Amino acid sequence: MEYVFLDDMSSIKGVNKPKSQLGFERMCKICGAAETLFDKNGFYDTSITDICRLARAAVGTFYIYFQDKTAIYNYLVRNYYVVIKKYLRKHIEGCKSRYEMEREGIKAFVRFGNEHPQCYKIIWGSAHINPCLFESYYSNFAESYIRALKKFDVELVDVDLSTAAWTLMGIANFVCLRTIFTHKKISEQQLNSLIDDVMKILSHGLFRQPPAL
Repeated sequence: MEYVFLDDMSSIKGVNKPKSQLGFERMCKICGAAETLFDKNGFYDTSITDICRLARAAVGTFYIYFQDKTAIYNYLVRNYYVVIKKYLRKHIEGCKSRYEMEREGIKAFVRFGNEHPQCYKIIWGSAHINPCLFESYYSNFAESYIRALKKFDVELVDVDLSTAAWTLMGIANFVCLRTIFTHKKISEQQLNSLIDDVMKILSHGLFRQPPAL
């Protein structure tokens, strides 16, 4: 996983911003070890000593950057948010329509999740470890999504954009989970076929004949 030097790193409770590139590299090694162990053993069965042993770092080095185990967990979730958004932006560059952006964006999200399944375990684990973090993670994504949809609202049917954003996020998340549960890397051909079905539903709806209201 890529780790980023967050501009607002110091605003994450219990996280201290590294003062140099070397310090950031040391921090990244600790984060990589923590991510591996949180994915394998879970938050509660992972200790700071375990993290430092895997990272080949002194326990004292851990405390230079993180106040405690919750702090490094908070950083990892915040890092996912930034890295995923960066990945999505990269893959929708050049798209001319909202339809095209949705297709390429959902496709990129599913690919990313399939390649980094540990993200789900750690992000969703925050619902128990830090519920406010879990809520803000998805609320921030939704707010960003709503702003993006507003720019192309002429392409969309007359629906509440907040409902639309959360619905699209749900589709992307659970379609991605389907690929993760197979425990196999999805091929580009399989991914395209999957996204074709998703976009068919988004474009035409699911029901052949909507019931009369």
